[in-house]
This record gives sequence, structure tokens and C-alpha cells, in this order.
Amino acid sequence: MGKIFDLDSPLIRALNKLADVMWINVLVLVFSIPLVVEQFFLMSPVYIDLMDAEPGSFNFGSYILVIIIAWVAGIICSIPLGPALTAMHFVLLKVVREEESYITKTFFKSFKENFKQSAILQVLQFVAFGIIFLDFILTSNLNSIYRYIVLAVGLIIFMASLYIFPLQSKFENTILGTIKNAFLVSIMALPRTVGMVVVTLFPILLVYFFELKVVPVLFLLGIAGPGYCCAALYSETFKKFEPKEEVLSEEEELEQAIRKIDDEEN
Repeated sequence: MGKIFDLDSPLIRALNKLADVMWINVLVLVFSIPLVVEQFFLMSPVYIDLMDAEPGSFNFGSYILVIIIAWVAGIICSIPLGPALTAMHFVLLKVVREEESYITKTFFKSFKENFKQSAILQVLQFVAFGIIFLDFILTSNLNSIYRYIVLAVGLIIFMASLYIFPLQSKFENTILGTIKNAFLVSIMALPRTVGMVVVTLFPILLVYFFELKVVPVLFLLGIAGPGYCCAALYSETFKKFEPKEEVLSEEEELEQAIRKIDDEEN
């Protein structure tokens, strides 16, 4: 019985991982506050009118201006979220691979190092999804084939977007290179990508079925929880592109240690 509660037991390791994921989720939520507040105050009136309107009586056209304003403001408010998501994936991959690291320190280190490129990637991503969303609304009265085309393009972009911040956190590349690789990896690892889509959309399904009852769960696991599952899925894919670690014998490790000591003394 005592072995179950040993520090190295599977139960304790699982609980430690769960606690790490919860804390990472809180850190990401802090940087998502500007976007959440902005979207709530600008979009909640539209949502309330949509819920209260009788079937077929709600006219999206009268709210296009509000949606555009919320989109433009959201571009600015979402800037901190990009670096936070990059830092989240950097730490979560270490958690998945059980690599030793200080969660908070590692998170903010990655946040700082990747801030500029991650912020630009977030802006580009927000712009792209805003265009898709507006296209979907504007084509609502057109032939259904156009809406299916918009949905297909949106799905492809969404699948690639799941890899943008993980790639940014793990590999050095240009912004365009990261975007291009995100599309390539999403296709190359398609079965894993489908799994990532499912786990990423799962919190939305919870909100749809249980509404406000799941808010405490989402607060603790709503972002980092699916992120951890995604990291578990793309971990093996990323290993194919990571440089191979050189395996040293005990004698070589000893020689390196001696050389390091000599260099420090000199």
C-alpha cells in the first residue's frame, strides 16, 4: 500500500503532471485576459440577441460592423497570447517527455525568447481566422457550396495552426518557414493531426453540453489540458526532425568532464 504513495510511484507522478498542467493553464489564462475581456464586452450583445431571436429572424448583416470591430480589437488584444501558447507547448513537451525543468521559470524563459515571432504568428493567425469567420457569415445567403469551401479552407488552416506554436517553441526558423512547416507536418502526420483536432475542440463540446457547469474545469485544464494531449501526439513526430543526440561511452563522458574542469580552472 505504501508503494502507491512513493514519490516515484505512477500515481504520484501522474498527480505531479496534473498539477503542472493545471499551473501552466493558469499562466496561459493570465495572458489571455485582454482578449477574453475584449471579446466578452464586444461580442456578448450579439450572442444574447442571437439566443433571444426567433428562428429565422436574426439578421447577421446588422451586426457585421460590431464583428469587424471585435476582430480588429482582438488582433491587438491577442498579441500576448501567442508567446504564452509557445511557452506552454515548450513546457508541456518537457512534461510529456518527463524532462526535468522548473515549470514557471521555463515558461517565462520561453515566453521572453519567442515573444517577437510568436506575437507576429498570433496576429497572422487571428487575421486568418477572422477572414474565414467573416467569409462564412457573408456567404450564408449564397449557394451552400461556397460555405463548404470556406469550411474546408478553415479546417485546413485550423489543422496547421495546431502545429504553429509547438514548432515555434521547439525549432528555430523564420516566420514563413514555421507556417510552411506547420502545413507540411499537419499533412505528414494526418492521423495524429486529427487526434489533435478532436482534443482541442473537446472543451467547446463540454461548454455546449454543460454550459457554465464546466467553467471550473476549463479554468484549470481548458487550454493546457488539450495542449498536453497534443504534445503527447506530436512528440514522436518532432523527434524525426530533432538532431540526434550523440551517445557517449563512460570513458568519453569522463574525458569531457575533465576537460570542462580544466577549462574552468584556466
